[in-house]
Amino acid sequence: MPKTPMSRQPRTLEFLAALTEREKWPRDRLLALQRERLRKMIAYVVPRSPYYRAVLKATGNGPKRLQDFPILNKSIVMAEFDRIVTDPQINRALVETHLAEKGPTVSLFGKYHVFPSGGSTGTRSLMIYDRNARLLGIANTLRWLGGMGVTEKTRVTGIGAATTIHVSNQVFREIRNGRPDAPALDVTMPVPQLVKALNNYRPEVLISYPSILRELALEQLAGRLSIAPRCCSSVSETLSPEVRRLAFDAWQAPIIDSYATTETGMIGSECAEANGMHLLEELMIFEVVDEDYRPVPLGTVGERVLVTPLFNPVLPLIRYEITDRVALAAEPCRCGRPHWRLATIQGRREEMLDLPAKAGGLIRIASVRFRDPLLLNPGLRQFQIEARPQGLHVRVLLGPEAGDPTAALQSLRRAIEAELDKVGAVPIMTIEAVDSLERIASSGKARLVVRPT
Repeated sequence: MPKTPMSRQPRTLEFLAALTEREKWPRDRLLALQRERLRKMIAYVVPRSPYYRAVLKATGNGPKRLQDFPILNKSIVMAEFDRIVTDPQINRALVETHLAEKGPTVSLFGKYHVFPSGGSTGTRSLMIYDRNARLLGIANTLRWLGGMGVTEKTRVTGIGAATTIHVSNQVFREIRNGRPDAPALDVTMPVPQLVKALNNYRPEVLISYPSILRELALEQLAGRLSIAPRCCSSVSETLSPEVRRLAFDAWQAPIIDSYATTETGMIGSECAEANGMHLLEELMIFEVVDEDYRPVPLGTVGERVLVTPLFNPVLPLIRYEITDRVALAAEPCRCGRPHWRLATIQGRREEMLDLPAKAGGLIRIASVRFRDPLLLNPGLRQFQIEARPQGLHVRVLLGPEAGDPTAALQSLRRAIEAELDKVGAVPIMTIEAVDSLERIASSGKARLVVRPT
């Protein structure tokens, strides 16, 4: 007897109905649910996790509030994995062996799902979810798709990681369930191959990384791609205003941005207003903090975020550090949903650049500052930045629209030098055209910044 897809299982549909209903709740009711789930999670975790039992002991009568808990990061989670988990059957060596031998598509002990993180920060971690948490993740995906008007009959194409160890591969595999004619595509495929498959399938909704959406929009404008999606969605990478504009020029279709990590699942997604991502506050607590882990005001970009998922009792992460630089919105969304929004995501701390300053010493610059001046050039397909002691080095992948490569490189150089001069950095740089750019092996994400070797 064929197995029922996870997206159609009764428990998944129950979760989906609850998530959808909460979008109509008043905000105070949503936050009350969040507080109650935090209380229950702590009550469950402390007796079962040696790590959190030690936290309780070290603080006397126990933490009085969330801010009293120690901060976790990937390195700590990997080092303390065996003490953080709440099931004594589980240990890091067992999980690593299971992942290596059977992969993420086979459950551990018939009830746990294991995924490694994408490694975009340079540090790998492992996540383990029980069945309920996995089904909740599928329900959240369905809620996100429903917000784009996707039904079982909608032609949807997701282009994500090539390897099954990355969550995007699993999500898009689940989306293809019930759509046997939907092509299995990934971000490592040559663009002409993607174009041919999309022209054959003609998706109504297109989901991929912003770097791939940009490539496909340029192919559409050049006349080689001929599809008419009514909606696009971006995942995994930071979406720039330029890519959003380019997609609209190509298809007259909005891009609905989303935000997720392997460790937390989906954190948020945009509504039809496309004005910042609504945080799933009934499923997690989201703190934006500065360099010293102090909360920053609404509308202010923090140096990192701390996320406390409230739905994963197997590997509980309380105040888990993500190095994204984000700002919370200063006012509620016009759509009326109770969930607060992220106003902006400016990339990761690892993507900050230290460059020689005109006044001497070094100046720290967000690499995102160079994104739009570069991407506004239609001849540029992709780019990558490296901060070297003597200045900036930029690698670019040029498309046929670039025309004369020498002139194109000169135009790009002038745009970057203008930005360097504007922020007080020494406008010293080198630029080269390359045939391909490095992507992160596990996730297929475009590597915006690389470090000198």
